[in-house]
Order: sequence, then C-alpha cells, then structure tokens
Amino acid sequence: MSEQQRTISRERSLTGIGLHTGHPVTLTLKPAGIGEGIRFRRIDLGPDAEIPALVDHVVEIARATVLGRGDARVHTVEHVLAAALASGVDNLTVELTADEPPAMDGSAQPFMELLRDAGIVEQEAPREYVELEQTLTYHSDRDGIDIVVVPSAEFRATYMIDYVHASIGNQYTSMYTLEEFGREFASARTFCLLSETEALKAQGLILGGSLENAVVFVDREYSQGDLDQLKRMFRLPEGTKLGTRTLDDRPLRFPNEPVRHKVLDLVGDLALVGAPIKGHVLAAKGGHASHVEVAKLLRKILESQRIARKFGGKTGAGYVFDSVAIQALLPHKYPMLLVDRILELTPLERVVGLKNVTRNEPFFDGHFPGHPVMPGVLIVEAMGQTGGVLLLNSVEHPETKVVYFTGLDNVKFRKTVVPGDQIKFTVTMSMFRRNLCKMRGEAHVDGVLAAEADMTALIVEK
Repeated sequence: MSEQQRTISRERSLTGIGLHTGHPVTLTLKPAGIGEGIRFRRIDLGPDAEIPALVDHVVEIARATVLGRGDARVHTVEHVLAAALASGVDNLTVELTADEPPAMDGSAQPFMELLRDAGIVEQEAPREYVELEQTLTYHSDRDGIDIVVVPSAEFRATYMIDYVHASIGNQYTSMYTLEEFGREFASARTFCLLSETEALKAQGLILGGSLENAVVFVDREYSQGDLDQLKRMFRLPEGTKLGTRTLDDRPLRFPNEPVRHKVLDLVGDLALVGAPIKGHVLAAKGGHASHVEVAKLLRKILESQRIARKFGGKTGAGYVFDSVAIQALLPHKYPMLLVDRILELTPLERVVGLKNVTRNEPFFDGHFPGHPVMPGVLIVEAMGQTGGVLLLNSVEHPETKVVYFTGLDNVKFRKTVVPGDQIKFTVTMSMFRRNLCKMRGEAHVDGVLAAEADMTALIVEK
C-alpha cells in the first residue's frame, strides 16, 4: 500500500535571528497543495519571491546551504528541510520576513516541534520516492570525501567524521530509520572550531552566532587577551571562560553531537532532491558541498524514474523502456524504428540504447545480396532515435513533436555491422537551447566502436 503525501493543517510561526546573516526574521509554516513540494517564500521581497526547495536552486554552500532564484536568497535552509523530511511533510510553504530562517538553538528540534504543533495531515495523492536500483558513489580526492548510497527499503544514514584536534576527533553514528531522527538527531546543534570563528566572521558568516545557538570546540591555546578580544567580537557574556573541550565548558547534548549534526545536515540537504529516498547513505568526512553533489545525482535518478513512469517504462527490470514503450514514444514505425531498448536514461544528459540486428531486417536483401551489411546511414539514424529519447519531458506534449536532423559532423564508420550483432548506442547531449540540440553519439558492437557522429537536431511539430 502506497503512502500518501502530507502537509500541515494550520499555520505556525517562530521568530529569531539568522545564524549567518544575524538578521531578525519571522518564519511561518503554511499548508501547501498536492505536488507543490516545499517552497521558501521571501514575503519581504513581494508575493512572487518564491524558491522551490530543490537542488537546482542551490547557489552557495559555504558552511550552510543557500538557495537562490532571481534576486531572492535564503540562507541555511537545511535545518528546516531536515525537520520537514523527517516529519514526513511533502508539501509546505515556508514564509520568511528576511533572508534566513531563525537559528533558534542551532538544531532542527524547534522546527520539528513547530511542525507537530501545526498538525500533519495526509493528502489525496500517493507519495513518490527515489528508489535506487544500483549503488551510487561520490568521491572527492581533494577533500578525502566518500559518500555511497546503496539500495534500501527505507532511508538510513551512517556518518563518520575525523577532525585532527581531539576536542572533536573521530566520530561515528548510524540512523537506521527516519523515525529515530526526532529522538536522536534533531536536537544536535551546529558547531565550529574556536580557531575558525574569526575567519568565518571576516567572511560575513556566523553574524548571528552565539553560545546559545552553536557549540564552539576549543582547539588551541588562547591567552586572556585573545579571549577578551573574542568576547568583544562576538558579544559574549563577561564571565565566559575558555573551557577545556567546549568554549565556556558548555555541555554537549550527546557525546558525539558533531557527527549527529552532520546527519541532520545530510537529511536537510538531501531533502533538496524533491522526494524521500529509499537508500542507505554512507558518508565519510562529508559537508554541504558533497551532500549537494549527491543530491544532484539522486535528483537525476528521480527525473529518470518520473519519465519512465510517465511513458510506461520499467523499473527494476534492468532497462528503462522496452520495444513496446519505445514504439509509443517515438514517431518512427516499422521498418524505420531502429531501437529495441533504452537501458539507461539521464534526462537531457545521457541515454544508452540497444538494437538487435537480425537477418530479417528488410535492408539486408539489397545491402548487399549475399553479403548483408547494415547501412551506415541507418546506424546513424538509430543513434539519432536513441538521442530523441533524451528530449522527453523537455518539451510539452512530446507525442505531437518530431526531431529532424539539421546537421551531422565527424561521422565515421569504424566497423561493419552484420546480422547477429547487437549495437549499443551511447548518446550524450552537449547543448539544448529552445528546440535545438547538439548530441554526440557512439555505436559499439561487442565493445568495439562501430560508428560515431556529432548530431544537430531540431524539434518541430509533426
């Protein structure tokens, strides 16, 4: 039985200051309709200043995730989004009177409580998920970051961090279900190293930071003069002391609170995919930048799955579209339909198709009698038909459109194709603007390049 989409039943508000901007702000959560997703609305900029909470709108990732659209910006969206995702809220409007949600205590707990107080209700539409069929990996040599997402029946997260200084050190945690989030992770606060604070403030960050909304770990010796300067810079209470592990010896909520907050950030950043994820995320030394990169990869999988569902494709079968679905998708019919399966599809980026070449193909009788060879022009045509699948969902009413070649460059035939061969077409899009696109296609038989071409095509009405 599928789960239903959810929103809230009534408005609820919070007031505070932004963690990084220091701006006073009121946040109001409002119900949203089916399929609207989560949107941030800057009412200080006017009724149209809305930003969908999608990874496509991420514009900054320095110490927090920032969304932008036009002139509107919303900083530090991850805590609100983590609370919404963990609460099972799919559709929500987040109104703000400034450019950052209130920091509150630096965790997601106040937003979880606000959502509970607002009442969470089901809507008359099924929820969609991102369902992985194979392992997804992200790796950064430069930063030593690895994130792997493996298929799972529900969302899980395992996180490891490794800081040089012993005040944080090496920490590890696992969340086996989103139901644990509220009890074990939502109250974990944002944190930083004491040695970072001056530089962060110089970059225009943590302007609203305080010991009430962040944990500051002591990672080097400070003289009394240095401490006095920090007190003035951050307007800390006069009695603030350096502390041994944390500034002013403020107690931690969990022994491994930093890595728990990393899980919180991960959940919030992955909410930008646009649908809950059925997968187990294993992350080592991640941060907002790597979370966002993984969210982009997952977003592509979601878009591919949406296209497959919309156009009768398969999931879990090892391919996206079979010959029946392709016949419905493409305007070509026998004997000019030259693609049998679509194996992989990343909309507007890359598609992999398959053609089984049999002796029954009509062209073999004349090309050539007694020596059947597939005409090179038909290999290129099949390559173009495969590329046409890339354009699904890029135009309205694709069933009324047809794609014409307007140019072919760098066409080369490397190997003859004969009955019994199986051709694998890989087409990548290099440009798509309005109704004009440029694609690079390669055709392989048994792993050997048989043909290649750079194709330019135009989408027109039938």
